[in-house]
Amino acid sequence: MPRPEHVHVGANSHVHLDTHGHAHLGTISAAVAPLLHGPFRPARVVAATRYAVHLATGDREMPALAVVTRDAIRLPNALVLPFSSVDRPLGLNTLWAGFGAGRVVIGPVHFEPEASWTPPRVQGASSPPDPARIGQVTVLLDALAQPLPPPLAPRLTDLRHALHANRSSEVRRAARALVGLGPGLTPSGDDILCGALLASRAWGGPLVPLSEAVTDATLRTPLLSAALLRHAVRGECVPQAHAFLRALSKEGPPLELEPAVRELLAVGHHSGGDLARGVLAVGLSRACAATGDP
Repeated sequence: MPRPEHVHVGANSHVHLDTHGHAHLGTISAAVAPLLHGPFRPARVVAATRYAVHLATGDREMPALAVVTRDAIRLPNALVLPFSSVDRPLGLNTLWAGFGAGRVVIGPVHFEPEASWTPPRVQGASSPPDPARIGQVTVLLDALAQPLPPPLAPRLTDLRHALHANRSSEVRRAARALVGLGPGLTPSGDDILCGALLASRAWGGPLVPLSEAVTDATLRTPLLSAALLRHAVRGECVPQAHAFLRALSKEGPPLELEPAVRELLAVGHHSGGDLARGVLAVGLSRACAATGDP
């Protein structure tokens, strides 16, 4: 789900921050703030761009921590800085980092939270998604979203069939086949599963088998993606996904639908569209269950 400019550390990047002054202040997501409460521990930089630096923490429940500029995608595991990537790009050419004792250290640069922010969290909706809105979004995705890579399409179809059949073992098996499928720091299969997990929490879908399918994701997919799956299990997501789910529900104003779709599609190169497909897969199954349609 990072911006498409993400590259692995090792590219020609430079420190653009003042490394000799006071620590850079930011706001830390409440979802990962506990990482900074304990003793200082080493971490490893796994990806870095002008917008963000991603750290491997070694923590099972919070495996990744991001330091991002204010114009980056606001991931639920982020320490957000008050400046933009234009003002101060985060090109840090180092593999060494650490966190704890109230700070994050990346190479020679220190970051400290002065406040916290709460990432959007999906809550159970009082009604299932609106079938008419699901149809509208499907048309928009076909017209606007990046197409799924060929290996993903049959796997997504398998997940849709399993969700429609409402059999936990089939849902678990179909979801597990999607973990890590596709290229990049957040493969398409994982983005689909993030959407399915969020939608299940919102609309009472098969949250348990989907969660079980991603239990060992840190062993099967890039670290950043595994971390976002853990957040999705808890219902934590980027603001664009939260707005999209609200717009799909009968509780959201109809006029919000197309803008919500477009804003979600702007997340990453393919991530927003793939996440939307996972939401729709669960949404359609819940809408059919509510109406009794086969």
